[in-house]
Amino acid sequence: MNSSEDQNEDLRRLSKRTSKSLRPGNSLFASVLVVVLYLLSSSSSPYPAVQQERTITGIIEGKGYTRVKIAIPGLYSDPVCSAYQDELRKTIIDDLAYSGYFEPLSEYHLTLVSQFSESNPNLKEWNAVGADVTVIGRMKRSGDKLLVEARLFDTRSEKMILGRSYSGSPDIVRRIAHKMADDIILHFTGVNGLGLTRIAFSSKAGNAKEIYVMDYDGHRIRRLTRNGTISLCPAWPPGGDKLAFISFREGVAGIFIINSSGEIVASRSKKGDLNSAPDWSPDGNTIVFSSNEAGNSEIYKWDLKRGKVERLSFCAAIDSSPCWSPTGREVVFTSDRSGSPQLYIMDAEGTNVRRITFDGNYNDSAAWSPRGDKIAYASRKDGRFDICIYDLNSGTSVPLTGNSGNNENPRWSPDGRHLVFASSRTGSYNIFSMNMDGSDLKQLTFSGNCFTPDWSK
Repeated sequence: MNSSEDQNEDLRRLSKRTSKSLRPGNSLFASVLVVVLYLLSSSSSPYPAVQQERTITGIIEGKGYTRVKIAIPGLYSDPVCSAYQDELRKTIIDDLAYSGYFEPLSEYHLTLVSQFSESNPNLKEWNAVGADVTVIGRMKRSGDKLLVEARLFDTRSEKMILGRSYSGSPDIVRRIAHKMADDIILHFTGVNGLGLTRIAFSSKAGNAKEIYVMDYDGHRIRRLTRNGTISLCPAWPPGGDKLAFISFREGVAGIFIINSSGEIVASRSKKGDLNSAPDWSPDGNTIVFSSNEAGNSEIYKWDLKRGKVERLSFCAAIDSSPCWSPTGREVVFTSDRSGSPQLYIMDAEGTNVRRITFDGNYNDSAAWSPRGDKIAYASRKDGRFDICIYDLNSGTSVPLTGNSGNNENPRWSPDGRHLVFASSRTGSYNIFSMNMDGSDLKQLTFSGNCFTPDWSK
């Protein structure tokens, strides 16, 4: 793989352990949008009570969608909370804009509504400046905690459609904001937001590579491992309470699983000297991976409950980089059995193998979309890797990146609307995200040479 010097060094090291090298109308939504009224308000809330049971007030259908225009003026705040006010508001705005479902009103539009209060949110004026909904709320300090009350109003009906209270220590103000944004997204779409999701990745730490984790937007980077050697390919299970990754901590490339406390709860490093590319099954009970324990790189699955490993592929060529389908009934993987690395799909039992990619002379790192209809992968053309999307219904591929260094290791967001990947476009490898159509590119890391990201599910 034409990668950075550091990554090539890792791959050369892996290669020495195998006989062959490792390659490595108003608000319209596309689907039914159901607006539901409900309230979780505290007894001290200044807002009027709202009926507790859910009431469907409208069903809006249509092809394509128009983003919901949302006004988010600053929350009323005690003076001691002013330091957290801007961070809370900016995080909510960023989360809602990133979701693709909302269009936060500009700062200019917010200045056009000067007269509003908690008791009189002045919803007619918010509607007049273009807001479909607006958030009005308060932040205050109680002991060592921040208390946040937020209410979401429909400016046309002038009704409160969502009310929530949040609390936590000041150092988790961003987490509070993520939760608020996720609640708004869930309320309008029925789909969980990404605010509380995380991205794990490998990054240089001195002469080693360790596993790190960050919020989905690149904030709060934390180091998880201190193995003092090469650690790569982190993989989240459903629920995100563990993490599997590859490490040379015992001298050869083995698979290790750590819990949320960083303790190793399972490992596989005694069979073969090259275990690689772990991926969790949708039920979290099985890991597929590639290993050379039989002398050649093949695909295996590891039943974590029974502790048994079953070989799935039997081919003289190199089989690697497996990934489960969202149903758990199929696995996509890379094989050079046709003469060059291409993507293949097989049933979960290893049968019914069929090739799916034919363009490009090197296709690798497949990631099956949560909806099951697309596969993201890295494809090499003209000596450079780019991210592509393969549509399983049409059998066609579309490139999402181009003329911007190497772009590798794509992984899907849990809502299937975004991708995270590693790219050398800035001169060194960093982690980026983009929409599934290649738009809205965002750089998430800015140092360290970062590789092999995975988005929590």
